Amino acid sequence: MNRIAWTFFLVFISLVVRAQRESYPKNYFIFPINPGQTNTLAGVLGDLRTNHYHGGLDIRTQQREGLPVHAAADGYVYKVAVQGTGYGNVIYLKHPNGLTTVYGHLKTFSDTLARYVRSEQYKKQDFYVELYPAPGQFVFKKGQVMAASGNTGGSAGPHLHFEVRDSRDNYLNPLYFNFDEIKDTTPPAFWNVALRPSTLNSRVNGQFDRQVFKPIKQKNGTYVIPSTIRGTGQIGIELQAYDYMTGTGFRYGLHCIEIRMDGQEIFTFNMEKFPVTATRDYNNLIDYRTDQETGARFYKCYNPDGNSFELFKTDGFSGRLVLNDTLTHQISIKIFDAYENSSQLTFTMKGELNAAEIRDADSTEAPIFAGSLSADSDENTLKIEAAGNASPGTFATFFTDRRRVQQDPSYIRGTTAVFLTDLRTLLPDSVQVGSKVLPLNYRKSIPPAKEMEFLTPNWGIRFDSTSLFDTLHLSVIQRFNTISVNEPTLALRGSVQVRFKPEGTFTRKERTGVYRYYKNDYRYLGGNWTGDFLAFKTRELGQFVAMTDSIPPKVRLIEHSSKHIRGYIQDDLSGIDTFRARVNGEWVLMNYEYKNRYIWSEKLDESQLFEGELTLEVTDRAGNSTILQVEIKEPVTKPTYRKPKRK
Repeated sequence: MNRIAWTFFLVFISLVVRAQRESYPKNYFIFPINPGQTNTLAGVLGDLRTNHYHGGLDIRTQQREGLPVHAAADGYVYKVAVQGTGYGNVIYLKHPNGLTTVYGHLKTFSDTLARYVRSEQYKKQDFYVELYPAPGQFVFKKGQVMAASGNTGGSAGPHLHFEVRDSRDNYLNPLYFNFDEIKDTTPPAFWNVALRPSTLNSRVNGQFDRQVFKPIKQKNGTYVIPSTIRGTGQIGIELQAYDYMTGTGFRYGLHCIEIRMDGQEIFTFNMEKFPVTATRDYNNLIDYRTDQETGARFYKCYNPDGNSFELFKTDGFSGRLVLNDTLTHQISIKIFDAYENSSQLTFTMKGELNAAEIRDADSTEAPIFAGSLSADSDENTLKIEAAGNASPGTFATFFTDRRRVQQDPSYIRGTTAVFLTDLRTLLPDSVQVGSKVLPLNYRKSIPPAKEMEFLTPNWGIRFDSTSLFDTLHLSVIQRFNTISVNEPTLALRGSVQVRFKPEGTFTRKERTGVYRYYKNDYRYLGGNWTGDFLAFKTRELGQFVAMTDSIPPKVRLIEHSSKHIRGYIQDDLSGIDTFRARVNGEWVLMNYEYKNRYIWSEKLDESQLFEGELTLEVTDRAGNSTILQVEIKEPVTKPTYRKPKRK
């Protein structure tokens, strides 16, 4: 299908989407916080968050907890949960029309629901619960108060997280349901545009580099990139842009992106809905590497390999720009929010031709070169830079087990020779330029959607059918107690299983696990020993270290009275795993707020007094425990000292 045909197809899809929006039941739901009063949002559907698109609205609660949370429509509690992270205290309310609303980060549940949850926690003897009451067991009418807003779970401040899901468990955009409490006339804004060469022969301004350009806002509100950009081959556009809403200073995700080349639409993105189960696919739809390195989040405005989301509509080139001539081309990008406020950016690209050469080695004589070598990879392309005193006569020799390949520079930038190689056809274990040799440590190309295992005497890695978005060119280095698997800037779809044989001696294997080391931080992954091998699972690549945690958690009680038990718990390496309190041998529910490391008791029967011996046991994820035993007696709280006033 040519691009003109695709243009008509995309127009048709746009009309279908608009027709779908009109079918959303208007005024079926009421706003769950202060219904009928003007409100503002801290987040919308599709905000770019860590490892996921945001699944709903973050409704502001005046920077405080305890606001009444109303049922958005008649319904029954399908699910209620208490989580340490994520949504914290959360209610799932199922409605007669097949939709479900979700209310997260709650401080407390309504009395009857709270008694049920607390009773189940005592039955299970666990703070963390996920409960499915019988349909009709807890019914709320539209507008009825179900809970109080809070700051539990993974929230960064008091607010209500509110979702609407369909019968297939897709997130829907709540703003389609016509909440008059939210007003917005502010358009989105462009921040940066990146152009990424996509194939071996692609270039941006003569180089195989992702290049970032700063849009300039004009007096009429449009944006431009003033200078003409030279391009060759297929080039992907990546966009850093945000929506803004009237009356707030927050930044939000975009609702829609449309890109045209010479007037023909080649790419659209529409944040209408997406499946709950596919949130980690988000890492394939942003520039994951830039996100990991700098924290800046760019939308990929092209359909990457391995994408299973249906957020994109593209042309026959997956939405990439194609420049295979020397003509001048006009590019326009238009961005929208859910209220159809929009902004537009235009810029010009001029095509130019380019070619690279690769051949079997025909010389064993290395040219004189005294500079430095560095390697980088982008999807299937390996880039070697020989920096220092490279000349047109400089060439690179790539080595594999069975082959030696010689290559002239793909281009020279100043005194740096750049060599580009397709890893699908050549997977080298090292490269040489002049007398300089750079190990690359590539082992095997691992295809996606297949189960595969790669084994050596000292380590092995197993992939299942959901591990990868795209082909992984596996590069592994093991040194002492550390194993490095590719780069931490390469996203995985699911988990991989890694086993390796640390070279050190561990006297306490039961306390030794694997930690991912990244940006001066160690994150515990755990693992299991089989003989001298330590096996673990990871959803990120990078550097992994075997370490022993022999230090138990810290426990500090601030009250242990007949009415309350309160304190703080923390662990500085592997992290808190479990916490259990007993009074005279009877289990006591301890609530836990991990953000401030605070625990506090909640009785099954508030009329009963704590009396006798309190035992509080806190265990970290490495198995170290701290057991605190104290007698409950009055008084136990520290008096508050007040400085006398001067007369």
